[in-house]
Amino acid sequence: MKKRHIACHDCDLLMQIPSLKHRQQAICPRCGYVLTRFYQHAQPKLFVSALTALVFLSFSLKFPFILFNLNGSENTLTLLDSIQSYENLKYFFISALLIFTAIIIPVCFLLAVIYITWSFDSKTLRPLTNQVLKLTLLLKPWNMAEIFLLGIIISFIKVQTMAHIEFGASFAFYLLFIASLSSTFFYFDRYQLWSLYQLKAKKINTQDHYANS
Repeated sequence: MKKRHIACHDCDLLMQIPSLKHRQQAICPRCGYVLTRFYQHAQPKLFVSALTALVFLSFSLKFPFILFNLNGSENTLTLLDSIQSYENLKYFFISALLIFTAIIIPVCFLLAVIYITWSFDSKTLRPLTNQVLKLTLLLKPWNMAEIFLLGIIISFIKVQTMAHIEFGASFAFYLLFIASLSSTFFYFDRYQLWSLYQLKAKKINTQDHYANS
């Protein structure tokens, strides 16, 4: 891949990124920030990870998430019910924040990732590929599904002495969703994706130039 200049995300040092081999990474010499990592066949792995995460998330919404028995009364909560329980306790902001950061934003991010990888694999770039790629960079930091899961586990530890609690199939699917989402983050590299976009756009422009000449 052609050498390009990039500014460090942490200290703004401008440097040139050399061509990287499989599993190599470029690190800022000033602050040690990892600028980019290169993995062979990262694009199809990114697509598969994002698609798998969406499938697991869809399954996690259909099955029971938590089953608990309190004073002889059995109750079942789905994933959405567990989030809406905050709304029932008048914590409207927390409920809205959870549903956005644990479900809506991850779904939008994964759909955007699938779109750009599909666009890169097509003969021509699909409409709004540039804008969708920028959207992924905007949404990525707001994916907090694992924070929601951690909160659920902590709540489980606190209340297990007062009620008998079991995790349903939805909990297992949500764990698999987080694992797939983490895999998507692992292969998602802003520098490599922008390089692919620019390379694809340049190739298409060159082909159009020769076709019109």
